[in-house]
Amino acid sequence: MSHIIRFKIKDIQPEKEVVFKEFGIPKIDLVSEKIQQLYSEAIKVFRETSKPIVIYSEISKEKFQNIFKGEGNNSAETPVDKIFPKADNLILFALTMGKEVSEKIEILFKENDFALGSMLDNIASLSADNAVKKMEELAAKDTKNHEENYLILAYSPGYCGWDISGQKKLFEYLHPEKIGITLNDSFLMIPLKSVSGVLISRKSEIHKFENNFSFCSLCKTKSCLERM
Repeated sequence: MSHIIRFKIKDIQPEKEVVFKEFGIPKIDLVSEKIQQLYSEAIKVFRETSKPIVIYSEISKEKFQNIFKGEGNNSAETPVDKIFPKADNLILFALTMGKEVSEKIEILFKENDFALGSMLDNIASLSADNAVKKMEELAAKDTKNHEENYLILAYSPGYCGWDISGQKKLFEYLHPEKIGITLNDSFLMIPLKSVSGVLISRKSEIHKFENNFSFCSLCKTKSCLERM
Protein backbone atom coordinates (compact mmCIF):
# COMPACT_ATOMS: atom_id res chain seq x y z
CA MET A 1 0.00 0.00 0.00
CA SER A 2 1.43 3.37 -0.99
CA HIS A 3 1.29 6.60 0.98
CA ILE A 4 1.50 10.22 -0.16
CA ILE A 5 2.78 13.14 1.88
CA ARG A 6 3.55 16.78 1.08
CA PHE A 7 6.63 18.55 2.35
CA LYS A 8 6.67 22.05 3.76
CA ILE A 9 9.05 24.18 1.69
CA LYS A 10 10.68 25.55 4.83
CA ASP A 11 11.66 21.99 5.80
CA ILE A 12 13.60 21.29 2.60
CA GLN A 13 14.77 24.70 1.37
CA PRO A 14 18.60 24.73 1.36
CA GLU A 15 20.60 27.08 3.53
CA LYS A 16 21.95 30.16 1.76
CA GLU A 17 25.54 29.09 2.52
CA VAL A 18 24.97 25.73 0.82
CA VAL A 19 23.54 27.37 -2.31
CA PHE A 20 26.51 29.73 -2.65
CA LYS A 21 28.95 26.89 -2.00
CA GLU A 22 27.52 25.10 -5.04
CA PHE A 23 28.58 28.13 -7.07
CA GLY A 24 32.10 27.97 -5.67
CA ILE A 25 31.62 30.74 -3.09
CA PRO A 26 32.85 29.44 0.31
CA LYS A 27 31.68 32.35 2.50
CA ILE A 28 28.61 34.62 2.42
CA ASP A 29 30.73 37.71 3.07
CA LEU A 30 32.37 37.09 -0.31
CA VAL A 31 29.03 37.31 -2.13
CA SER A 32 28.36 40.50 -4.06
CA GLU A 33 25.16 42.48 -3.56
CA LYS A 34 24.11 41.58 -7.10
CA ILE A 35 24.38 37.84 -6.36
CA GLN A 36 22.57 38.32 -3.05
CA GLN A 37 19.69 39.96 -4.91
CA LEU A 38 19.69 37.15 -7.46
CA TYR A 39 19.47 34.62 -4.67
CA SER A 40 16.56 36.47 -3.06
CA GLU A 41 14.69 36.55 -6.37
CA ALA A 42 15.32 32.84 -7.01
CA ILE A 43 14.13 31.90 -3.52
CA LYS A 44 10.97 33.92 -4.04
CA VAL A 45 10.26 32.15 -7.34
CA PHE A 46 11.07 28.76 -5.77
CA ARG A 47 8.60 29.30 -2.94
CA GLU A 48 5.90 30.42 -5.35
CA THR A 49 6.30 27.55 -7.82
CA SER A 50 7.40 24.50 -5.81
CA LYS A 51 4.92 21.91 -4.61
CA PRO A 52 7.07 19.17 -3.05
CA ILE A 53 5.33 15.81 -2.68
CA VAL A 54 6.36 12.17 -2.24
CA ILE A 55 4.80 8.75 -2.75
CA TYR A 56 6.29 5.75 -0.94
CA SER A 57 5.60 2.14 -0.10
CA GLU A 58 7.25 -0.62 1.90
CA ILE A 59 8.42 -3.53 -0.22
CA SER A 60 9.71 -7.03 0.47
CA LYS A 61 13.24 -8.07 -0.43
CA GLU A 62 11.88 -10.57 -2.94
CA LYS A 63 9.86 -7.96 -4.81
CA PHE A 64 12.64 -5.40 -4.63
CA GLN A 65 15.09 -7.88 -6.08
CA ASN A 66 12.94 -8.06 -9.22
CA ILE A 67 12.66 -4.26 -9.37
CA PHE A 68 16.38 -3.80 -8.85
CA LYS A 69 17.15 -6.28 -11.62
CA GLY A 70 15.15 -3.98 -13.89
CA GLU A 71 15.82 -4.46 -17.60
CA GLY A 72 19.02 -6.39 -16.90
CA ASN A 73 21.32 -3.43 -17.53
CA ASN A 74 22.88 -3.04 -14.07
CA SER A 75 26.64 -3.30 -13.58
CA ALA A 76 27.90 -6.81 -12.88
CA GLU A 77 28.50 -5.82 -9.25
CA THR A 78 26.85 -2.99 -7.34
CA PRO A 79 26.80 -1.83 -3.71
CA VAL A 80 23.01 -2.19 -3.56
CA ASP A 81 23.32 -5.86 -4.57
CA LYS A 82 25.35 -6.46 -1.44
CA ILE A 83 23.44 -4.13 0.89
CA PHE A 84 19.71 -4.74 0.41
CA PRO A 85 19.69 -8.50 1.30
CA LYS A 86 20.95 -7.50 4.78
CA ALA A 87 18.28 -4.82 5.31
CA ASP A 88 15.66 -4.82 8.04
CA ASN A 89 13.28 -2.79 5.92
CA LEU A 90 12.97 -1.45 2.35
CA ILE A 91 10.85 1.50 1.20
CA LEU A 92 10.41 2.51 -2.43
CA PHE A 93 9.84 6.22 -3.01
CA ALA A 94 9.48 8.88 -5.67
CA LEU A 95 9.35 12.59 -4.95
CA THR A 96 9.13 15.76 -6.97
CA MET A 97 9.39 19.51 -6.54
CA GLY A 98 6.46 19.75 -8.93
CA LYS A 99 5.80 20.64 -12.54
CA GLU A 100 5.66 24.41 -12.15
CA VAL A 101 9.18 25.00 -10.84
CA SER A 102 10.76 22.73 -13.49
CA GLU A 103 8.86 24.54 -16.24
CA LYS A 104 9.94 27.91 -14.82
CA ILE A 105 13.59 26.86 -14.99
CA GLU A 106 13.17 25.83 -18.63
CA ILE A 107 11.49 29.14 -19.47
CA LEU A 108 14.29 31.16 -17.85
CA PHE A 109 16.94 29.35 -19.88
CA LYS A 110 14.93 29.74 -23.10
CA GLU A 111 14.68 33.47 -22.36
CA ASN A 112 18.48 33.55 -21.88
CA ASP A 113 18.11 34.52 -18.24
CA PHE A 114 20.90 32.12 -17.34
CA ALA A 115 21.76 33.80 -14.04
CA LEU A 116 18.30 33.44 -12.48
CA GLY A 117 17.72 30.12 -14.23
CA SER A 118 20.94 28.65 -12.82
CA MET A 119 20.24 29.94 -9.33
CA LEU A 120 16.69 28.54 -9.34
CA ASP A 121 17.89 25.26 -10.84
CA ASN A 122 20.48 24.93 -8.08
CA ILE A 123 17.99 25.70 -5.31
CA ALA A 124 15.45 23.20 -6.70
CA SER A 125 18.09 20.45 -6.99
CA LEU A 126 19.36 21.01 -3.46
CA SER A 127 15.78 21.03 -2.19
CA ALA A 128 15.11 17.69 -3.88
CA ASP A 129 18.22 16.27 -2.18
CA ASN A 130 16.99 17.66 1.15
CA ALA A 131 13.60 16.04 0.55
CA VAL A 132 15.37 12.68 0.23
CA LYS A 133 17.16 13.35 3.53
CA LYS A 134 13.79 14.23 5.04
CA MET A 135 12.47 10.87 3.89
CA GLU A 136 15.42 9.17 5.57
CA GLU A 137 14.66 11.07 8.80
CA LEU A 138 10.95 10.24 8.69
CA ALA A 139 11.70 6.57 8.09
CA ALA A 140 14.11 6.60 11.03
CA LYS A 141 11.38 8.02 13.29
CA ASP A 142 8.97 5.32 12.20
CA THR A 143 11.33 2.44 12.85
CA LYS A 144 11.00 0.53 16.09
CA ASN A 145 14.73 -0.15 16.08
CA HIS A 146 16.68 2.25 18.26
CA GLU A 147 20.03 0.51 18.14
CA GLU A 148 23.14 2.63 18.11
CA ASN A 149 24.48 3.37 14.61
CA TYR A 150 21.19 2.39 12.98
CA LEU A 151 21.10 4.06 9.58
CA ILE A 152 18.55 4.55 6.79
CA LEU A 153 19.95 5.64 3.42
CA ALA A 154 18.49 6.17 -0.03
CA TYR A 155 19.82 4.63 -3.26
CA SER A 156 18.57 5.68 -6.70
CA PRO A 157 18.49 4.32 -10.26
CA GLY A 158 21.22 5.95 -12.34
CA TYR A 159 23.78 5.79 -9.53
CA CYS A 160 26.23 3.24 -8.13
CA GLY A 161 25.70 0.73 -10.94
CA TRP A 162 21.88 0.66 -10.69
CA ASP A 163 21.01 1.40 -14.29
CA ILE A 164 18.60 4.25 -15.02
CA SER A 165 16.33 1.77 -16.85
CA GLY A 166 15.50 0.41 -13.40
CA GLN A 167 13.03 3.28 -13.22
CA LYS A 168 10.61 1.26 -15.37
CA LYS A 169 9.86 -1.49 -12.85
CA LEU A 170 10.04 0.95 -9.96
CA PHE A 171 7.29 3.00 -11.61
CA GLU A 172 5.23 -0.10 -12.42
CA TYR A 173 5.23 -1.01 -8.72
CA LEU A 174 4.91 2.43 -7.11
CA HIS A 175 2.86 4.39 -9.71
CA PRO A 176 4.40 7.87 -9.18
CA GLU A 177 2.02 9.18 -11.84
CA LYS A 178 -0.37 9.56 -8.90
CA ILE A 179 1.70 12.57 -7.85
CA GLY A 180 2.41 13.81 -11.37
CA ILE A 181 5.72 12.06 -12.17
CA THR A 182 6.12 10.24 -15.48
CA LEU A 183 9.01 8.66 -17.42
CA ASN A 184 10.24 9.57 -20.88
CA ASP A 185 11.71 7.09 -23.37
CA SER A 186 15.15 7.54 -21.80
CA PHE A 187 13.79 6.65 -18.34
CA LEU A 188 14.29 10.22 -17.12
CA MET A 189 11.63 11.57 -14.80
CA ILE A 190 9.30 14.39 -15.69
CA PRO A 191 9.18 16.89 -13.95
CA LEU A 192 12.95 17.11 -14.05
CA LYS A 193 13.33 18.02 -10.36
CA SER A 194 12.29 14.58 -9.15
CA VAL A 195 14.08 11.75 -7.34
CA SER A 196 13.21 8.08 -6.95
CA GLY A 197 14.84 5.18 -5.20
CA VAL A 198 14.79 2.85 -2.23
CA LEU A 199 15.39 3.52 1.45
CA ILE A 200 17.44 0.74 3.04
CA SER A 201 17.34 0.33 6.83
CA ARG A 202 19.95 -1.44 8.95
CA LYS A 203 22.95 -0.76 11.18
CA SER A 204 25.42 1.58 9.51
CA GLU A 205 28.08 -1.01 8.73
CA ILE A 206 26.03 -2.61 5.94
CA HIS A 207 26.14 0.66 4.01
CA LYS A 208 29.94 0.85 3.98
CA PHE A 209 31.76 -0.23 0.84
CA GLU A 210 35.00 0.49 -0.96
CA ASN A 211 34.49 2.84 -3.89
CA ASN A 212 36.48 0.65 -6.25
CA PHE A 213 33.64 -0.52 -8.49
CA SER A 214 34.12 0.02 -12.22
CA PHE A 215 31.62 2.91 -12.27
CA CYS A 216 33.18 4.72 -9.27
CA SER A 217 35.87 6.26 -11.50
CA LEU A 218 33.10 8.13 -13.36
CA CYS A 219 31.65 9.65 -10.18
CA LYS A 220 32.62 13.30 -9.61
CA THR A 221 31.29 13.82 -6.08
CA LYS A 222 32.05 10.61 -4.17
CA SER A 223 29.22 11.81 -1.89
CA CYS A 224 28.32 8.22 -0.95
CA LEU A 225 31.37 8.09 1.31
CA GLU A 226 30.36 11.24 3.19
CA ARG A 227 27.01 9.88 4.34
CA MET A 228 28.12 6.42 5.54
